[in-house]
Order: sequence, then structure tokens, then C-alpha cells
Amino acid sequence: MAYERAADIVRLALRLQGTWRGLTLDDIQRDFEVARRTAERLRNAVEDVFGPLDPVVTGERRHHWRLRAATLRSLVTVSAEELAELNAAAVALDRTGLAERASMVRLLADKLRALLEQDALTRIEPDLQALMVAEGLAMRPGPRPRMDPGLLALLRDAIKSSSVIAFDYRAQATGEVTRRQVQPYGIIYGNRAFLVGHTDRGPNLHLWRLANISAADLSGERFARNPAFNLPDFAKRSFGTFQEDPVSVQLRFAAQVAEDVNHFIFHPDQTVTANPDSSVSVQFTAGGLDEICWHLVTWGTHVTIDHPTHLRRRMATLCTTLATHHT
Repeated sequence: MAYERAADIVRLALRLQGTWRGLTLDDIQRDFEVARRTAERLRNAVEDVFGPLDPVVTGERRHHWRLRAATLRSLVTVSAEELAELNAAAVALDRTGLAERASMVRLLADKLRALLEQDALTRIEPDLQALMVAEGLAMRPGPRPRMDPGLLALLRDAIKSSSVIAFDYRAQATGEVTRRQVQPYGIIYGNRAFLVGHTDRGPNLHLWRLANISAADLSGERFARNPAFNLPDFAKRSFGTFQEDPVSVQLRFAAQVAEDVNHFIFHPDQTVTANPDSSVSVQFTAGGLDEICWHLVTWGTHVTIDHPTHLRRRMATLCTTLATHHT
């Protein structure tokens, strides 16, 4: 227990020096899953070991502290993009059930932030927050399509600066290439990576496959980003990345696979119910019905689509088509 508490003190010291806005006692309680009094003892222990904590003025009523001592610093330079990649890796590990490895990646990010000088951290923190908000994960196994070198970096710059981008886009269905101007809002990673953004063709957001984008450049124009837009909420409208009007879905899994289902995430907002016959029902609301069908094929006859009826019919058509083709 003493070794665990010592590790917590070091970890908290890294957090306190790796944040430009400081930490509150509420932050310490949440991150370390401890009571208020324990959070106070951890904070005091860091101050005893590593030196005084400086109060940070944030405009909030709660007190924020940051570690002033230079013992944890170095000349290492870390970019917002590098830290964003670590965050994305941790989210991906969490979604595959590897929480311990995800925790190690996040601890590594905390260590890197603690090595930065205060002015460097203050400079990159807004960019890091923008990238973390603007890049979502819709994790699915699949191929890795190629994309133009430097495209991702260009898109990230455009998202951070709210700059309109211009690019050539090849339509997936026809192969026709047209020049587009887009206000970039974010990137969703799934089987394929998609850019989310607005055009001048209406108020709705559109998706563009990054693999189909070429000759991208900044147009020189700026746009006012809609502050109400939330990328995770937008991504959750679909089972994968295809955006359709969400529908209420209920799936029933046989008892033979109930244990697997209880450890599986089909949708971030799913609910799982155990049935009297030992089967398991999963409910969620999402679009992307084709992607739902494609995934359910992997469960074979162990899954039944209770509703909606048109999803069950689409699944039946898919399986009949596949059976006819392979026969």
C-alpha cells in the first residue's frame, strides 16, 4: 500500500506540473478515485516532496494549483499533434477492453506534458484541446486505405485555425473528380477515415473519405465554427461512420454467446438486458443500417433482430444475396 501511495504522489506531481490551468481537489478525487481527505493528503504530500504549489487564477471559485518546481522538467519538445495521437491511442485501447494499457498510454502523455516548460505548455494546450475535440473514433477492424502524404497535418491545421480548405474529391460511386471547398469540423476514424464539414450547399454536415481527397490546400478564408457542434454526438448517430436518421434497434443474442455479449460494446449508449431464457437483449439508437448488418453477420445464427422490421428485412436480403453468390 505504501508503494502504491508513493506512486500516486509521483503521478499527481506529474499531473500538477503537466497542466497549465492547474488541478482542483475535485480533479484529484476523480482521477485517483479517492475521498476528499485523501485528495488533500496527496496534494500536501506533493508539496512536501517536490516544492511549493502555485495557485492558478482561472476565474472559478474552486482553487486550482500547479507545481512550480523544475525537478520534473526537461528540454524535450512535444507537439500538440503528438499528444493528440497518444490520446487517440488510449481511447482505441479502452474500446478494445485493454484499460490497463490505455492507462499506461495516458500516464506517458502526462509525463511528456510535465517535461514541458510553462510557456510551451500554455502555447500548445489550446491546440491539443481543439484536436481532441475535433477527432473522434468509430473503431472497426478493416483495411487501411492510402491517403495523400501531409493531408492529415493539413486538415488538423485547418481545424485548429477554422480555415476553409479546398481539395479535389473523387466520388466513390462514379469516380468523377470535382473541386470542393469545405469548412472542416473534425475527423472520424472507422474502417476508413472521414472528414466532417460544411459546404455552401446547405446547413447539413457532410462526410468525405480522406482516401478520396487529393490536391488539398488552405483556401485563405476563415469561417465561424458552430459552437454547438459536438463530434462525439455526431458520430454516435451512426453505428459506424455512415450517417442516416437514427432508429431504435433491439438485438437478441442466444444464451451460448451471452458472456461474450456482456463484454462487447456495440454502441456507446447501449443498454443490455438479461432475459429469462438466458438470452441477452441489446438496445441502442443509431443509423448506419448496412454497417449494422455487416457486423451482425459475424454473430451468425446466435443473433436475432427483434426490431426494427426493415432492419431485419435488410439483413435477410443481405444473407440471401451472399448465399446465392457463393452457391
